[in-house]
Amino acid sequence: MRQFILSAMVAVVAASAFPTASTAQQPFCVRGRGCVPMTSASYNACFNLALARGESAAWGERRSLDWFIYQCLAGRIPR
Repeated sequence: MRQFILSAMVAVVAASAFPTASTAQQPFCVRGRGCVPMTSASYNACFNLALARGESAAWGERRSLDWFIYQCLAGRIPR
């Protein structure tokens, strides 16, 4: 029983030592414009805002969508 508790505590500490995907900052880059920091939560919020404001995720419209998301993540578009 003691061995199980010790290994469970080690597993919890090890899992909390690494950031989760939603809190890890990654760059979102647009060619010719640069990069802005993002998390998956901030990207999803900007993506949903883009769709709500009429942007399209269709194949030919991806540049426009990426530009909107870039500006949103940079703070130039109010949420």
